[in-house]
Amino acid sequence: MLLATALLVSAVSAASPPPAPPAAFFAAHREKLAAKLPAGSIAVFHAASAASGASTDPYRQSSDFWYLTGLNEPDSVAVLLRDAGDAAPRFVLFVRPRDFSAEQWTGWRAGVESAKKDFGAAEAYPIDEFWSRFPALAAPAGALSYESGGDEAFGRRLLEAWGSSDPYAGAVRPVSDASPLVGELRLVKEPLEIERLRAASRISAEAHKAAMAAVAPGRGEWDLKAAMVGLCLSRGAARMAYPPIVGSGRNSVILHYERDDEPLADGGMIVNDTACEYGMYASDVTRSYPTSGRFTPEQRKIYDIVLAAQKAGFAAVKPGAAFHEVHDATARAIIDGLAALGILSGDRDELFRSRAYQKFYVHGSSHWIGLDVHDAGSYGFPPGVGRLERYSKAQTKLAPGMALTVEPGIYIPESSTADKRWWNIGVRIEDVVLVTPQGMECLSCDAPREAADVERALGTDRRR
Repeated sequence: MLLATALLVSAVSAASPPPAPPAAFFAAHREKLAAKLPAGSIAVFHAASAASGASTDPYRQSSDFWYLTGLNEPDSVAVLLRDAGDAAPRFVLFVRPRDFSAEQWTGWRAGVESAKKDFGAAEAYPIDEFWSRFPALAAPAGALSYESGGDEAFGRRLLEAWGSSDPYAGAVRPVSDASPLVGELRLVKEPLEIERLRAASRISAEAHKAAMAAVAPGRGEWDLKAAMVGLCLSRGAARMAYPPIVGSGRNSVILHYERDDEPLADGGMIVNDTACEYGMYASDVTRSYPTSGRFTPEQRKIYDIVLAAQKAGFAAVKPGAAFHEVHDATARAIIDGLAALGILSGDRDELFRSRAYQKFYVHGSSHWIGLDVHDAGSYGFPPGVGRLERYSKAQTKLAPGMALTVEPGIYIPESSTADKRWWNIGVRIEDVVLVTPQGMECLSCDAPREAADVERALGTDRRR
């Protein structure tokens, strides 16, 4: 009964946007960051700029800024000052002041008082006062860490102000990018973050089922996109985690095809890479299936190889494993499968060492996921490693609480093989997994993956 109740509460909570995390959630992140900063230093974080007029999504805050403050407004600056002691950092917020004549056009603002009362700032000031107050805040600091939030002009002016704040200094005070420090904190997820990842993945899996049910003659790529976006928004997602990718036929071999404007290719494969963001946390889910509702023998063979590769990747996800071991497991499974079909030939180990498989498996198996779909955190690549070789050289060790994707794929464009039977078959299967003490938990596997389950899901509309 308790489990059933918990599942019901979880399902209901994912039908609307989640409540804001408690202030302590963000305060803990500030304290952890301060502990990584040099004693007697200052850290400055600029909010993301307001979206351009062309954007149809609501404002989306910089992930690091939100992770440290919880404030979801542009035109804001957060300042952390760490003294030489072990006390919590001094937290100062600069925000837009309350102004109903402006708010009536663009929405309610937190204002200076709420910055202190609701967001935990020890001090808060109007954003227009930042530059006049910064010299006094920076004067006692021996080092600066900062993020510009994508505002390059702010970053340049900040460095100028930092360099000129003490004209009598005997040496240049150091400056560093704060992103790696925050990224290290974000790599291991907390319970609240894990629940939001679960919700985002659960909603995204449900949306994939809706898209599969919408596959029918006369439909277009846009119909599947619409089915998924509509369901995600109706379940409380503020936005999609990235532009939906729904490519059929020859578009199925394009990794980041975003036009989604062609009719479903008769007899072709569909690669549908679409997922939502829930409460700031992203999912990333891909399913591949035939427009006809049934795999052809050739499509099924490629699909089975990719599914076997994903299962091999799943088996490699466990605490202590190096990140590259997940990719390596998927690559070896794809090599074996393509070699059995005659699409690849040669010694198995040499095909792996030479990366010959990348002709058809052109990306890595995994990336971190969390507040961003390609989340912060180091992969442990050696210095200077090239893009195509880094997938097998990522050394970061997996640990409980880390979240990543497992997404092998095979893409066979026209003229890439001597045998035309394989042309324009694209398959990618992608899920979000959480590293657990025992191994891993798949957060998005409610979306059909086994070929027979996929075909049953595709049969829904045809039986109506």
